[in-house]
Amino acid sequence: MRLVIKLFIDRIARLMDKSYKQFLVVAELSNISLAANHLGLSQPTLTNNMKKLEASFGVPLFIRKSKGVELTEYGVLLQEQTLELQRRHDSLLHKMADLIERKTEKIKMGTGDAWWEVFVKQALQQYSVSNPSISIQLEFGNHLKLMDMLIHGQIDLFVGHEIVGLSRRCNVTFIPLLQDKEAMFVHQNHPLLVNHREEEDMALYPLLQVTPDSEAYLHLIENPQPKQLERDRQKVSERIVYEINSLTASVDMLTSTTAIMPYPMSMTDYFSQVNIVPLPLKKEGQKGTVGIYHLNELLVDHVADIKQKLILNGHYQA
Repeated sequence: MRLVIKLFIDRIARLMDKSYKQFLVVAELSNISLAANHLGLSQPTLTNNMKKLEASFGVPLFIRKSKGVELTEYGVLLQEQTLELQRRHDSLLHKMADLIERKTEKIKMGTGDAWWEVFVKQALQQYSVSNPSISIQLEFGNHLKLMDMLIHGQIDLFVGHEIVGLSRRCNVTFIPLLQDKEAMFVHQNHPLLVNHREEEDMALYPLLQVTPDSEAYLHLIENPQPKQLERDRQKVSERIVYEINSLTASVDMLTSTTAIMPYPMSMTDYFSQVNIVPLPLKKEGQKGTVGIYHLNELLVDHVADIKQKLILNGHYQA
């Protein structure tokens, strides 16, 4: 299959107009003789090709000089546009090859950091043992970021919290796997634990948000009210906030500061290994549904297989 993809790329690459490619070499070397040698052409052939290119635009592209050529303003414009065309062409080839590969022998999937530790890692390890010929690319991040990647075809599916208020324009399917509730994690020597402070005092300490929502993806939310209510509940506008896009860095920050980190209760055992514990709260934390998102379309067999493996592992953790 990889040979088929290479042949496909080579065939498509040949479709880009040869005269444009030759023009770029002449423009880069500022010398038709050197360019002809580089391209493996005779100088008369390349000179004739450049004259045909000029004739096709009806403007001079070069100023001929004794020691080479110099681009006219028309030539500069053509060089800029041709380079942009080449970049787009290369990007198209990469995306096309990637899509072909994903239809046959590659999976691109996303997950939140918590769900990787809770059940995705185990599911993926089991799948890779049974399917050693399938390549896997894994993306970590916030559920809105992963949703954006999904609807733009950059990943095949992702595991994360159900997105409350998601725009109806997102043509996706959500498969619920398990229920989880939010806990407030702190280092075991946090003042709230040592001094037995009241729950209401939490707002006095910094809030640490792991992979928080980015404004770049808020257009995916049709109803922003639930998100705003959550911000109000956490008193985000009234306290110091650490926003960190890495779980590892967040753990480091939590162990060295008095910050409080809202995170799924499912990670309690994982965090206990580094002396991070949930605060004992009178009120139960916010509940949420964790599941799999994929586009509302028929999945290719190997993607459907990993989805099924994730479902089995997710339900086992429920």
